[in-house]
Amino acid sequence: MPLPPDLSKPAFSLFPEKVDRILNGLCVTCEDEISLQALTQMDDISRKEYSISGMCQVCQDSVFSETGEE
Repeated sequence: MPLPPDLSKPAFSLFPEKVDRILNGLCVTCEDEISLQALTQMDDISRKEYSISGMCQVCQDSVFSETGEE
């Protein structure tokens, strides 16, 4: 089971709305729901990134793709 993002990080204190999104099971970037099933289907690297940023798989793919596109 992936760890939830560490909400005590300075970035989250700067953007408290992001904390609300995480607590409500939403992606911090696109606000889509992140289901438990989606979290368990992520690979290890994506789960680790989720635990850092709170981004869903689609947003991670968009941010970290080589072309900058989905």
